[in-house]
Amino acid sequence: MKHFFKVLLIAIFLLGILESCSSGEDTIQTTSEEKISPSLIDKIIATTASVNDYNLINFNCGDMTVVGGFLNKQGDYYGAFTIKISEWSDFYESNKNAAYNQTGIQFTDDDYILHYIIDFNGGPGILVDKEDFINYFDDCSFKGEIKFIHKDKETISVSEINYNCLGKAIYFVDGVDDSSITNSAIPFRAGLTAVSEALVLYNAVNNSEYTIEQLRISFLDYVSPNKTEYVAIGRAQMINYFEDCVLDRDTDDCINFKYPFIINKINLQTKEIVPITMKNDSELNPSFFDQVEDLTINYPITLVTLNGSDVIIKSNEELETALTNSAIYCTDDW
Repeated sequence: MKHFFKVLLIAIFLLGILESCSSGEDTIQTTSEEKISPSLIDKIIATTASVNDYNLINFNCGDMTVVGGFLNKQGDYYGAFTIKISEWSDFYESNKNAAYNQTGIQFTDDDYILHYIIDFNGGPGILVDKEDFINYFDDCSFKGEIKFIHKDKETISVSEINYNCLGKAIYFVDGVDDSSITNSAIPFRAGLTAVSEALVLYNAVNNSEYTIEQLRISFLDYVSPNKTEYVAIGRAQMINYFEDCVLDRDTDDCINFKYPFIINKINLQTKEIVPITMKNDSELNPSFFDQVEDLTINYPITLVTLNGSDVIIKSNEELETALTNSAIYCTDDW
């Protein structure tokens, strides 16, 4: 009898082990730390959905010519330079090297900005807005109305200008054609006094009575902290500049997922864990994350920076930190 109970206990123990092994995927439970949180999902989607101007280019559109330059988060600028897409490999890197030689700044591909797409082959004209760029590069063809000016051509008033900044601008009377009050730009550091004096002289010459509240600017020239010169065009860029006297580009697409890697999706009914191999950014879309409480990542995974360096990620916390602070990877100083 003594041996019978001993054998029974061993049998029960072995049965428990076999049951846990055979159930496999059905019985695995995930902790709250392992599950992908809603905030992390938002950051993943933002990272995979973000496309900088360089990655926007469809290099199959070989006959088209683009005009662009480099603009980083510090507001440093170099350009503009013109490249035919079919000749990209011959001239793009040489322009990047020229930018470094002339400014001492090591721009990255993420700093590349498109100014225009131009058809020099007798086509319909010029495209100037990012929405137009996206539509064109979809199939290398112009669609809709061809534009010659930026959509964001709104102006700002004198009261919205930060006169502590180092830039300068030409002022004009709102709603009046050819009404620039000076031929040359007035430095912001000269203050409202210089603007008022220029307006008084303009009114005297033109026998007008315009007030300073009627003055507007549509662009400004500025010098970046690293002494590069650029033009902020339109209301959005100018307001951005006047916030801290720097044109801070939203260049946070500086770290990306390296594929493939595995995300586990849990069936709500059966609790079965289904490993899904993610192969590219487009697969990490909002619809994939519908069941946010039932997804885990097979760590470690790898992120890649703009200079090609790998960042090994071993947890949700590390991933959220890397994506939250992705701007630190927008320079080559890491």
